[in-house]
Amino acid sequence: MKIAIITSGYLPVPATRGGAVETIVEDWMKVNENYNDTKFIIFSIYDKDAEKEIKKYKNSEAIFIKKNGIINFFDKLVYGFAKYVLKKERVMSYRYIFQRLYFLNKVSKYLKKNNFDKILLENHPTLFLALKWRKNYKKYEGNYYYHLHNEQNKLYGCKDIIKNCKKILCVSSFIKNNIKTLTGKADNVYVLKNCVDNSLFDLKMSDKEKAKLKEKYNIKKDEAVLLFTGRVSAEKGINELLLAINKIKDEKFKLIIVGSFFFDTNIKNNFDTKLKQYVDKVKDKVVFTGFVKHNEIAKLYNISDIAVLPSIVNDAAPLTILESMASGLPIITTNSGGIPEYAKDGCAIILERDENLVNNLASSLSLLIKNKSKRNEMVKISIKNSRELTLDKFYNNLIKELK
Repeated sequence: MKIAIITSGYLPVPATRGGAVETIVEDWMKVNENYNDTKFIIFSIYDKDAEKEIKKYKNSEAIFIKKNGIINFFDKLVYGFAKYVLKKERVMSYRYIFQRLYFLNKVSKYLKKNNFDKILLENHPTLFLALKWRKNYKKYEGNYYYHLHNEQNKLYGCKDIIKNCKKILCVSSFIKNNIKTLTGKADNVYVLKNCVDNSLFDLKMSDKEKAKLKEKYNIKKDEAVLLFTGRVSAEKGINELLLAINKIKDEKFKLIIVGSFFFDTNIKNNFDTKLKQYVDKVKDKVVFTGFVKHNEIAKLYNISDIAVLPSIVNDAAPLTILESMASGLPIITTNSGGIPEYAKDGCAIILERDENLVNNLASSLSLLIKNKSKRNEMVKISIKNSRELTLDKFYNNLIKELK
């Protein structure tokens, strides 16, 4: 079976520059190496490191689409206008508009000229333009599928095409209900739960290795280590977290913030300026690592005591929750989107997103910092939960749905 996977057109696959969806696709590629009946053809934006990485896979290949200088010029122009003139907060939405249209047009041509058994579109509804253009939706009728990771509020003129997917596979029931409402159709919508590569996060580091890594980030032996991973943006609750940190006076701890505003890119926005103001108040308690490659993040999980992800928007199924469970960490998070469907049965303290969030974050962090026995109870449940969400199971469930 030959499956064409259409990725975002933002970041490359293999996931050499980060990205949750891109990482998931690469995880499938890794498992697919153990089988010989499925070939993945990945449509990806070009990246020289990704071009090298793809050579490691015998059952996957990539069709890399290179952007040209003109595309890059117009994207920078639009991005600059959105940032400096319109002063948009969600400025990353304006960074790759022309690149993605160029990417989708190229993908559309490939789909028209070549034949694939199945088409799998990853996440954003605009990807369906590759099927809409040149009427590819007719050519692949009954053989195109949608893997949906995020809450959507519009379908960009592709409602009928999306509605007629063979199956829409959603990362949580929360997302399932969202897309059912948008399309008005329910009989082709299913939940396919996310997983991560547990073996990557079940890392055994020696005390010496841990001490060396802590020393790198100026973390003292008697400090509890709090970990925030992911995109450093307002919707992930980073402001609320820093305000909460400022309220904790008597405990010894260090907060590691792993990530950049938009993965491994130079995109900045007005939020960064506000963020620095909060950081200045707690700079002796916070370490910013910037973007860290996925295969290195496991080491930071390994030296941490508590994972915290206080999302203030509807997060569908953040991989950081799964990574935290696989790493055996207690979690502090919010009642956001699909998070409670994963962080359940006592592995997490789940807070409401209300006016008390900052105070509740501070008190929950204080509780776990000083209560090691409580942390140990939550650790056991995290590990148990992660064993139910293995990468092999994820891959096999995907192939089952596509067949």
